[in-house]
Parts: sequence; C-alpha cells; structure tokens
Amino acid sequence: MSDISTREGSLAQRQLPKLKSLLNKYRQANAMQESLLRLSELASTVTELNAFYPAMVDIIDSLLTTNSVHIALLDDHQDLEVVYCHNPVEHRLAEHVEFNDWRKGLTGQVYLTQQPLHCNAAERMALAKAGKIVLYGSACIDWLGVPLKRGHHVIGVIALQSYDEQLYFDDRDCQLLEFIGEHLVTAIDRVKSRALLEQSIEQRTQKLTEANRRLQREICERQQVEKTHQVMLAVSEIVAANQALPSLFKQVHQELKGLLACQNFYVISKQTEANVLYQARQEHVGIDDKRRLSIFTELASNIAKPLLIAQGQLITLEIDGSMARTPYVLDFDNKHQPQTWLAAPLMENGQVIGIIATQHYTNSQAFSEKHLAIFRFIAQQLTSAIVRERDLTLVEQSKASLEHLVNERTQALQASNFKLRNQIEERRKAESRLYFEAHHDALTRLPNRALFTDRLTHALRHIKRHVEHSFAVLFIDLDRFKVINDTLGHHIGDKFLIEIAGRLSGCVRDNDVLARLGGDEFVVLLDSLTRQDDVEDVAERIIEAISQPFEIEGHSLYSNASIGIAMCSPNYDEATEILRDADAAMYQAKNLGRGRYVFFDESIRAQLLESMTLEQELREAIKQQQFELHYQQISNLARTSTIGFEALLRWQHPEKGLLTPSEFLFMAEETGLIVDIERWLIGEVVEQLATWQAQQPDGEVTDYRHALIAINLSSRYLTQQAQLQELITVIKGHDIEPHRLILEFDESAILPQPELALASLRKLKKLGVKLALDDYGASLSSFNFIHQYPFEFVKLDRSFIRSLNNNEKHLSLVSALQQLGNQFGYRLVAEGIENEETLAKLQQAGCDFGQGYLIAKPSKLVQPKTIVTEKSYA
Repeated sequence: MSDISTREGSLAQRQLPKLKSLLNKYRQANAMQESLLRLSELASTVTELNAFYPAMVDIIDSLLTTNSVHIALLDDHQDLEVVYCHNPVEHRLAEHVEFNDWRKGLTGQVYLTQQPLHCNAAERMALAKAGKIVLYGSACIDWLGVPLKRGHHVIGVIALQSYDEQLYFDDRDCQLLEFIGEHLVTAIDRVKSRALLEQSIEQRTQKLTEANRRLQREICERQQVEKTHQVMLAVSEIVAANQALPSLFKQVHQELKGLLACQNFYVISKQTEANVLYQARQEHVGIDDKRRLSIFTELASNIAKPLLIAQGQLITLEIDGSMARTPYVLDFDNKHQPQTWLAAPLMENGQVIGIIATQHYTNSQAFSEKHLAIFRFIAQQLTSAIVRERDLTLVEQSKASLEHLVNERTQALQASNFKLRNQIEERRKAESRLYFEAHHDALTRLPNRALFTDRLTHALRHIKRHVEHSFAVLFIDLDRFKVINDTLGHHIGDKFLIEIAGRLSGCVRDNDVLARLGGDEFVVLLDSLTRQDDVEDVAERIIEAISQPFEIEGHSLYSNASIGIAMCSPNYDEATEILRDADAAMYQAKNLGRGRYVFFDESIRAQLLESMTLEQELREAIKQQQFELHYQQISNLARTSTIGFEALLRWQHPEKGLLTPSEFLFMAEETGLIVDIERWLIGEVVEQLATWQAQQPDGEVTDYRHALIAINLSSRYLTQQAQLQELITVIKGHDIEPHRLILEFDESAILPQPELALASLRKLKKLGVKLALDDYGASLSSFNFIHQYPFEFVKLDRSFIRSLNNNEKHLSLVSALQQLGNQFGYRLVAEGIENEETLAKLQQAGCDFGQGYLIAKPSKLVQPKTIVTEKSYA
C-alpha cells in the first residue's frame, strides 16, 4: 500500500505545473474575452470618436502590451492623417512629417499593400536602407500595423510600437489588432452616419422653417391688405357722415392707429391762423415741437407729394405710383429728431392747403413705402372734409353771394357720397351673386352638391336631436340621357336637363330640397316625413313625370328615371354616407330594369362589399399570375381527328379554387382589368404556338406543329385602335404561323360600331390569323355577320346545340348554315357536344367541327390521340 501511495504522490507532483499553466491560460482567455466584449459594446454605442479613441486604447492595453498606439485615416484628399496618438512624443513627430512622406512610412506601407505589417528594429532599418521607407518618429524595438477596412476598401491604419526589448508582437497580437480594427471601423461609420443624419435633419428643418416663414409672411401681407381696405372703407364712411371736423379727425386717427403706429398724428391747415386743426402726440421732454413742425410742414408743402423720411433718405410717391429717393439729413440733433416721419399734402385744385403727418421717435422702420399710398388716400378724404367744412362756413358767413357755389359743392359731395354708397351696395350684391353661383347649378339654377350636402348635414343633425322626425334622400339618374346628348348634341341635352329640373320641381314640396349633382344625376331631400308611403308616392310621381315625352326643338325625346332611396337612420354620421347608400340603391334599380325605385338595405351594401372584394382579389390575381389556361380539343366530326384546341381561361383562386370566366370576367370588363388579363392570355397562347412550332416529332410523340389554338377576345380589339395595334405587334413579334391562331369575337363586340369592327377584322385577316364568330345562335343572330364579315369559322352556341335533340327545325338550320358556309367560305364549329345522339345529328347535318365533353374535357395538359395535320382543317 505504501508503494502505491508513493507513486500517486509522485504523479500528482509532476502534473501540478501543467495544471497551473492551464489555469493561467484559462484566466488569460477569460480576461481577453471580457476585453473583446467591452470593445464590441464600446463600438456599438460610440457617439464621439474623441471619447472612443482613449477608451479603445485602454482596452488594447488590457489585451496587448504596447508603448504606443496611433490611428491614421484617409482625409478628403485621399491622404493619411494621424487622427489619434496616445503617445505625445510620437504625435508631435507625426505632425512634422511632410505631406508626401506618409507613403514612405511603415503606416503608408500598410495602407499601400493593404496587408498587416510586422517589423522589428533591424527590419525597419533594412527597409530604410533599401529606400522603401523614410525614418521618422522615435526608434522602436518592434512595430505592428494592420489596415482598417470597410468591405474591400482600406480607409486607414492602426499601428502599435514597442520600446521594450523584452516585448515583441506575434501572430496572435496581429489577429487581435485586426479584430480591434474592425470595431474601430464600425465606430467610425456609426459616428459618420449619425453626423450625416443630423445634417440631413437640420437641412430639412431649415427648409420647413423657411417655407413656414414664407407662408406666415404671405398670410400677414394678405391680412394687412384686408385690414387696409377695411380702414379705407371706414375712413370713407366717416368722411361721408358729414360730422364736425374735430370729431371726424379723431375717428380717422382711431382707425389709422389700428393700421399704423401713429400715436403722433397732425392735421395742419395753411389757410387758418390756428393752423393745427388736430394734434395727438406723445409727450417728449426737450423736443421742440413747434420748430420741427414748422420745418416739416414747409418741406411737405414744397414737395406737394406724399413723403417718407427714414434712415437718411427722403422717399416720395409720384402720381404714377413710382417712388423717388433722395438723401436727406434732418436739421435737428439726435436728441430732438424723430426716427421716421410720414406726411401727405392736402391738395385742392393742385394747391397745397395743408398736410397730415405722423412720426415715430424710437423705431426708424415704423413706416414703410406702402404707407405712402394709404396716407395719400387719407389726405384726399380729409381734404374733402376740410373743403366741405370750409365751404359750409363760407356759406353761413356770406350766404347770399356764395349760394351758387355752396350748391355746386353740396351736389359734388352728394354725388361722391352716393357713388361710394353705390359701390358698397354693388359689392354686397356681388357677394350675394357669388354665394348663389357657388351653391347653385349654372344650368338648371337648382342647388348644387355643396348646398345639398349642407342641407342634408343640417337635417341629419336635426334628427339626432329629434328622433321622432324622419327624412329620406332620393338619388335620381336619367336613363338614355347619354344617347340623347351624344346623338342630338349638348345644346339639346342642356335643354332636356332644364325640362327635367322643371318636372322634378313639380313633384316635390316647397320644404323639400331638389338639387343637381352633375350630369344627369339629381337628388331630393324629403324632409318632415310621417310615413314611408309618402316617399313611395313622390318616387312614383317622379317616374311618371319623367316617362312622359319631351318636345324640344322638333324632337320627341323619351327617358326614364332610376331612383335609389335611403331613409334616415341614427347610424349615419355624415351626409356623404346617406348619398353613398342612395347612389348604391339607384344602381340596383338600374340593374333590375330601370324606370323603377329601390330602397337601400344592408343586402345592397353586402353586394357592394362583395364587388369591391372581387375587384381587389382580381387585381391581386393579375399581380400574382394566378390565371392558367385549360385547352379543350376541337375535332373534325367527319374524320374524328383533332384540328386544334380552344384556350379557356381559368382563375386558380387561393381560397375558392378553380373559377371559370363567368364568375369573374364581368368584373374585369367593368373595371378595365380585362385588358391586362387578355394581354397575358394572348402572350401565353402565342408562346405556346411558338413552342409547338419548334417541336420536332420523335417516334410516337404527338406532333403539335400544325395544331390551331382559338382564343375569345373582347370588343376592345375591334373598337380601340391602340389595342388592335398592340395585338398585331405581339403576333408579329413571335416567330409563329399566324394562320394557326383563331381569334373569336361574339356579336356583342360588333354591334356597337359595326363599320369600325369590320375594318379591324379586315386588318386581322390581312395579318393571316383566322377569325371566328362565337356564340352564334345564342340570341337574335343576324345573317349579315356570316356573309359580310371575313369569318372563317362560325361557332354554334352550346344552348343552340342542346336544343337539337328536341327541335328538328334547329337541325335544319344547321344544314342550311353548312350549305351557306360552302358558298360564303366559312366552316361550322359546334360547341357543347355532350352525348352521342347530338354528335350523330351534327354529323348527319354536315357540321364540320365540334368540341365538348363527349370529345374531350378541358385540361392543362393537351394529349390528343390523333396527330394534327394541316389537311384536317383545310
């Protein structure tokens, strides 16, 4: 046992130094990890580089033993600049380096090579002797530098120096320094990004501040102009009131004080001994008012124009409104002179009879050039008052001799007063006319949307306070108005609307509101209702009145009215909501056959929401390419061989599954989205034809190179030249045989504009594509389409085909159409063949081609059993 214990003790003694060494390494690794974590946190929170550099050096000291750390970054001239050096001696030496010498230093070598550089004293000396570097700075024992990189671009260098012969750097130190450099670049980018953000915010703030300042200035100027007009009007009314001059001057002064800083105000006459007619002034001790007043009065009398003295200049207002400027120095010392002085002469028959003046003692900018025109107006008004007062005085003093002159002056003043009052009255009338024009329709003189909305809002507020009251809104739309307007012209259309307005006015009560919203849309607010039957009576009277013929300039016109009715409800908050629901009910009335009225209910709102949802989903389907094509085989009924396929559009709805065109195409037509859908459809089919055309048959693989593909298109390609040209461009832009593409159009695409449709069909025929008349026999089909239009195929509608088993006349019609086809050059294609009996009858009648579930169901993968050849449809 003692031998075993001795061996174990000896083993423990040998392992003890190794354990101590591992413990030290663990402590060093732990300390290094903490320092690196501090460095990462420091770099992510840095706001100022000047504070970041010293903190980073402290962390470096905890990781690496070094005597000097310096950081050099590229400046705006792409030269290295030492931005931080914690060793003062090295910093001063670096500052004295010449501009071109930085490339010859160790720091420059790191930047140029973009690689870390480790160099001891001997290697540094060898590089200097070789001419690769220039020695500057203090001699160090060891030197280590790494590039600072932002991605693949070097933006600077960080370097360490050691002056201790016991201290050398190694590869681990280089890796640590590169890691530190990454955090340094992060800190630099963070500070620069923040600076750029602050600069951008400051610039935008300055722009907003300047825009706001300009807006405030414009508002102030507009308010000032309006206030000026009010003061001028008030002064005119005061003067026209024919009161005593002292009271008149005082009232005018009070009005002016609301516009100018004119606490000091003088009215001076040159025709009286006591020449100061009115004076209001602030007391200023030591100022010689009489001397100053005399000098200024003489100056204003000599110039005989409105004048302003301010800041060493004399500014006068000429007759034509221009300004004249001359230097002017006041005769008073600074203690006794006002800072600015404003005056205007009182002129009678070209002679100065006095002046009005004001001054400010502390503010040299109290008055400006724009005040000259105001003072001229005031002077003219006060001249009129002074002359009037003088003339009245002269009349009383010498009534007999001056009676004629007094009468003339009195008549002149009365005319002036009458003219002024007429101007005021005309302005009031103009405002009334403007209000009427702004709230009534120019054609029918009925209230417009703005006035109707205001009355409807008032009615809505009223029933919220008086819940026992009730009202209704009728939204009226005229049927066939567009036809009348387009056919007979806008002149007849306008007269028709005036007649409509007259008939509608006769159908409502005086307390109801009838308005025209625009076009052929009218609305009625039925107020103070007692029962719903009253609303129905009014609606029926309107429909009856509109249905009667209109005789306008020799034309007998007929129309109907579709009416949507929305009853008042506490659930409504805005007038627009009631109008919206009445409008929706009107469209429901149109859909049900027109010439009727419909009350709005929640089912209509649900239909609207469903339509909006379908439209949104349809737009998203176009973006997400949720459509796909299913191909249905078209066969030669005599040879039972395939001639081609009809491409049928399907919508792979993410929630509802596969949808057919009948479930969404009406919405696409209504919203115009059919253009984008058909553009995609045409592109897919043309690409498919190009793919089949390039196919090389191999063994038993089906040959599609001569197969036809038929697609059904809307009327836009026959009535809109831009759409037609786009279709032609797409077909020409692909390397396909045009005769393998069949374009199908139904009768509804041709009927609105038959001549334009015929021209478009001929262009397509000239291009080489085949044309087909679709859904023939579905309604009142015309023989004109099969002999006047260049159709190569006439497709019999599936409803017509289903009737063959029960209607022998229809079978005879098929035979007749087949015989006509031989004469006019078209071939029959039967749709919807679903049983053997129907197929046999079509073969018996001589029908050329057919498609249906009996022959093949539509599918995404086309796999015909018979190889298609051109002879199959020749």
